[in-house]
Amino acid sequence: MDVASIIMGMSIASIAWICFVPWTKLRELREAEARAAAEGRDSDPT
Repeated sequence: MDVASIIMGMSIASIAWICFVPWTKLRELREAEARAAAEGRDSDPT
């Protein structure tokens, strides 16, 4: 395998990582907010 192929593979992997990680963090944040909202509604007497 030549150096150009290694660099190209690393760049594709890094772009995939940059795109993938924020979406997983956003999903975790939305799940946490949904849990907090559900807990808030359950404890609200109205």
